[in-house]
Amino acid sequence: MNKYLNTHIKEVLKEFPSLAPILKEYDINCATCSGNCLFKNIFEEHNLSMKDEMELKRKMSRVLS
Repeated sequence: MNKYLNTHIKEVLKEFPSLAPILKEYDINCATCSGNCLFKNIFEEHNLSMKDEMELKRKMSRVLS
């Protein structure tokens, strides 16, 4: 997952479309957003609890590995 942190989220979602529903579970709508964030900004911008952030990272790691 670390290799994608400085990649634009839209590029990551294009390569791994199954991430979109995972993000949606946490009310993160990067798939439909018109922004230009980096993948690492998901965690900075969406103020998840530590528990939710850890769960999300685990779920995303399964897809990205």
